[in-house]
Amino acid sequence: MNPPKVTVLVHGGPSSIEMVRVRGLTRRHPPERLRILSRSGGIAATWKSWSKDLGEFPPDVAYVLNTAAPGAISAPLWRWTRGLPFILDTGDAVHAMAKASGIGAGWKLPLLWTFERLSQRTAAAVVVRGSGHRLLLASQGCSRVEVIRDGYSEQQKVSPESVDSLRRKLGLEGRFVAGLMGSTVMSPRLGICYGWDLLEAMVSLKDQPVTALVIGDGTGLPWLKSRARVLGVEDRVLFTGRIPYDDVPRYLRLLDVALSTQTNNLPGRVRTTGKLPEYMAAGCFVLASRVGDAEILLPEPMLVDYQGEVDRGYPARLARRIREVMASEELRRLASDLPLRAERLCSYGILSEQWSRLVAEISGWRRSMSSGY
Repeated sequence: MNPPKVTVLVHGGPSSIEMVRVRGLTRRHPPERLRILSRSGGIAATWKSWSKDLGEFPPDVAYVLNTAAPGAISAPLWRWTRGLPFILDTGDAVHAMAKASGIGAGWKLPLLWTFERLSQRTAAAVVVRGSGHRLLLASQGCSRVEVIRDGYSEQQKVSPESVDSLRRKLGLEGRFVAGLMGSTVMSPRLGICYGWDLLEAMVSLKDQPVTALVIGDGTGLPWLKSRARVLGVEDRVLFTGRIPYDDVPRYLRLLDVALSTQTNNLPGRVRTTGKLPEYMAAGCFVLASRVGDAEILLPEPMLVDYQGEVDRGYPARLARRIREVMASEELRRLASDLPLRAERLCSYGILSEQWSRLVAEISGWRRSMSSGY
């Protein structure tokens, strides 16, 4: 019996974080039975390219990464016209997130709702990153929903010497570093940007040798820099901008405390951010809002209560917890257990096994089939 022929449709480019996930999930699949197609130009050009490829190299199952155009629109059509089963991999409640944040709001919202529901209902299976999302989709009538979490980057290439060198380069020697990694996207409706809570917390930590480290970029980065000036903490916040994915493990080892904040609403509860496995694998002490699967992945002392969409009291609670971590070596030692927990729950060795079983079941590859494309 041959493994199934799988075509993976990736809405990001060859160097996108989506592609990192695809390469991790498919690492066990025979290359001759796998095609990975990334976005090529605009929506129309990508749809034309993907349609042509599917016609020339028909797979047993398509795997669509993220609820975006053209994949989430085309996959239901291909199922109806070609009989091609597909699996939808999504990390967000897309319509709810767009509505809550204001990003993609307005006339696009009905379209987002339609395409999201259509792709979820017609998929042979939906893959999500967290248990809250699975419960939500099950309640909405999706017949099969599987949790395959986000994975993390390879860790063995990081040496203590390279971390020390980077620490010196960034001027962080002798500093306690609290930071975060991610896309600094501004939310027009909520009036905040990812990382706002760290900047607010720094106001309450002016008497401590703490430096805030923000890794990543996005539409909200100018707002964050301006906010740091307004709060009077500009000289104690370091913005690295975007870094290569291969450098993630080294940068994360600079962090004495890593923040993972999700809003306590529907979009936040269904998300298990990809940053959390990265923090865990790097052995960071994590302070996470008590929302979603953070309660499953992290020990109790690493959870911080968060109320509603924008919790204005959260930064003060965060600052108090950072003080506690600074003062307690016993508390900091809890981080030493996280790499093993990450390996057990979030390593691509485990996740790729889950992926292989799922595509095999959906494609029905146990029947005899011809080999090769």
